[in-house]
Amino acid sequence: MPAQPTHVIAPAAVEAEIDSDRRNEALERVAKSISGAELAATLDALTRDSGPEAAELRHLLVRRWAESDAPAAAAWASRLPEGQVGRDALEQVAIVWANTALPAAADWVSSLPEGDRKQVATFGVAYEAARFEPVKALELTGTLPPTRERDDLLVHAVGQWAGTDSASASTWAMEVSDPALRQRLVASVAIVLAEQDPVAAATLAVNSLEAGEEQDRVVISIVQRWVQFSPQAAASWVLHFPDNPLRIAAVQNLLALWTAQDAEAAGRWLQELPAGPMRDAGIVAHAQALEDRDWTTSSGTPAGGE
Repeated sequence: MPAQPTHVIAPAAVEAEIDSDRRNEALERVAKSISGAELAATLDALTRDSGPEAAELRHLLVRRWAESDAPAAAAWASRLPEGQVGRDALEQVAIVWANTALPAAADWVSSLPEGDRKQVATFGVAYEAARFEPVKALELTGTLPPTRERDDLLVHAVGQWAGTDSASASTWAMEVSDPALRQRLVASVAIVLAEQDPVAAATLAVNSLEAGEEQDRVVISIVQRWVQFSPQAAASWVLHFPDNPLRIAAVQNLLALWTAQDAEAAGRWLQELPAGPMRDAGIVAHAQALEDRDWTTSSGTPAGGE
């Protein structure tokens, strides 16, 4: 009886492994044992196997093929029938290709016919591009139809851009015509900017975000970051807030973090607050932070450590 081809016996070779580490090692061994000439036939067979081992091996082989010959892997994935298997293969090719040759990967997704396949591939390339070429990621994402998933990708990419060029990212975000999307984009820039320049981040949040949930969330994020290295400045900013629930929430966050750093300074600032809801909320936050600190110390765990 002739030996069964590798693409038939491959999944069965790991089915018996119960230990997850050994199972993963077995999958890697099987993947490496398949020659380049066998890749297409093996993958064709694996697309007809719905088992989890086949899916994992398919994943490994598509990535390997894309690393060595992305155009060929992309052509194979593009010919697959509509469905999850085809989507997964296109996504894997897109991710690998974007990391090895972004311009070529971008040209590939741009050449695909409109539809679900193009969207899947574009998402894969753009998310990878956002890590090192966020402007290119924004260009690619801008070609997609408006969906929540597309907007999430734009928010992610502009946040990555803000990490290296907050001024340009902010300008770009402010020029987006969709008001709701523009708010999310500006919020993303402001939160990232808070790590570099909290004063500029605070100015952006106050002047460019509409009052409401999004602005509240960003303001709290800025306070949390600002207090890490300049609590007194963050505290002064918070005191200029209007007398509303946001100011109380900001004071609570401020004192929780400040007390963990310097309980004495936080306590002095708290005592200077005028009587009222803001001071009452601050007292509770300060006391809770002291309690947490004392518990951490008594349990033998250094504050801020494991």
